[in-house]
Amino acid sequence: MSIATFTDLLRKPKEVLAHIDEGQVRITRRDGDDLVILRGHDLDVLENGIALSSRLIRAIGRNKGDVVAALTDLFAWAGEFTPGELAAYAAEIEQLVYAASELGTFERLLRAQQEWQETAVAYAMGMRLVEPIELPAAPVRVERP
Repeated sequence: MSIATFTDLLRKPKEVLAHIDEGQVRITRRDGDDLVILRGHDLDVLENGIALSSRLIRAIGRNKGDVVAALTDLFAWAGEFTPGELAAYAAEIEQLVYAASELGTFERLLRAQQEWQETAVAYAMGMRLVEPIELPAAPVRVERP
């Protein structure tokens, strides 16, 4: 986080705001609380991450620590997963939600949640996992590829 004074912001706004791509900029003021300038995307991630974390932690608490039950309670689309996939989803989200809440960084949690939701959408559309393709050990020449 970059730090500048309110006077710096008024006198040299381009110089102060040039640091916004590096992260938040704290503006200190003599006569009031500090201000923080951040990108809209960062604010969206923060707000959405806090909202998701709050929902998850409350649901985990309601379900007495059973993360699988919490996820199926919160997200009906989690019913698209096999028991093994649901366990993997629960393990990943549980690790991420507590880490994100402690660190105040929610990008990985939101990305993981989005990816699991997209997988559920694909399953709902009839797509399923396919077996890995086995490639020949040696190249095979074909006449008409």
